[in-house]
Amino acid sequence: MNKVVAVVTSIEDLEIVTYLTLRAGETSIKVIQPQKPNWLNVHDKVYFKFQEFSVCIGKSCDGKVSIENRIPAVLTSIRAKSSLSVSKFDTDIGEIVSLMPQSAFEELEIVQGDEVMILVSEMDIELEPYIDPMLLAKVMEPRTKIAC
Repeated sequence: MNKVVAVVTSIEDLEIVTYLTLRAGETSIKVIQPQKPNWLNVHDKVYFKFQEFSVCIGKSCDGKVSIENRIPAVLTSIRAKSSLSVSKFDTDIGEIVSLMPQSAFEELEIVQGDEVMILVSEMDIELEPYIDPMLLAKVMEPRTKIAC
């Protein structure tokens, strides 16, 4: 699971769905949710998550594409196992991992160091509240002590 910290910049609550815009670094991320989470407000820090299988890779994406989330990336590593390929990409929002059929990866004809465009559908993104890792560690510390 890819997990990135972002800030909510806009919320458009419509009758059928809610459109959200997030900002992670210099990258704008669009999210479509069936309804606005009760805990969510503009300027909130959140995690947005998406599965490795939801990552689409484009080598020459000059044409029009219906997916709004486009993240420039550089391929940093490739690991092929059996019929699947695990690829890691460096982006301005952090490392993104992609999992795809080996045949699809080979068709892209990309190698380590190549620049690509990562596409993630607005519908494939999940949100969860951001919890400061330091605060979480303090809360969890008393619970992890073992009685002797």
